[in-house]
Amino acid sequence: MHPIFITIGHFTIRTYGVIVAIAVITGIFVSMHYSNKFKLMDEDTFLNIVIWTIVGGILGARIFWILVSPGTSYYFIHPEHLFAIWEGGGSFEGAVLGGLITIFLLVKKYHISFWKFLDIATPGLAIGYGVGKFACFFNGCCYGLPVPKWWPHFFPLINVFTDPRSECDLLNTALFPAQLLDSIAGWIAFFIVVFYVVKHRKYFGQMFIYFCYIFSPLLFAVEFIRYIPTRFLYLTPNQWVAIGVVIFALIAEHFLKKNLPIVDSEAQQPEEMREKKQG
Repeated sequence: MHPIFITIGHFTIRTYGVIVAIAVITGIFVSMHYSNKFKLMDEDTFLNIVIWTIVGGILGARIFWILVSPGTSYYFIHPEHLFAIWEGGGSFEGAVLGGLITIFLLVKKYHISFWKFLDIATPGLAIGYGVGKFACFFNGCCYGLPVPKWWPHFFPLINVFTDPRSECDLLNTALFPAQLLDSIAGWIAFFIVVFYVVKHRKYFGQMFIYFCYIFSPLLFAVEFIRYIPTRFLYLTPNQWVAIGVVIFALIAEHFLKKNLPIVDSEAQQPEEMREKKQG
């Protein structure tokens, strides 16, 4: 659509980077709200963990995207582009994996529960994805398959990329709006988590577990209309990740219900008050 945000002389800022930055900032503020609400940690500690989590997420997103990309060999021939994230190319699944690994390592340092931290991180993760997918929409990456002739040919039911500077290889072609549908998946997960799950939590980590249950099937479905040449046993890498995430969530939920339950009357109380009662 509009891959270039602004050009000043020889300096170019891509829309992708601008929107991703907005998504990250939005996610941080949303998660900080829940960190303050549950009194899990002070803001300095929260921001320290978040900054390193962003770094881990960016590395995970880039590495996963390169590994599953049809043009993987290009990055071995041109290693100077390996971490050129401003050129576009990142995987949300890789970002989550990289972020989770980073969080797991850092919470031990600050003596914070991994699952309790995921509770406050989940709303920011969901809304960050919902906003961030617009970066792909404007950049032209993560585009959908060509639509059949009988499909309604008008926006938003189709995308047509015309700018040769975009990441889309199918210019001037009516495509399924995969990026917008992915964005909607993130918003659906966000609204369900913040307006229902947060009010009915039965165990710590439930906000993240339910995000996995809601988001993964939606992602799995959208992948059927995305243009992804790389497939394993007829499924895309993202679909296999979605399956793995649901399996992981099922196993984790069984563990969390037994080991980190929340008493109903305490579900909305600040973390410090719960710890005093438990002590």
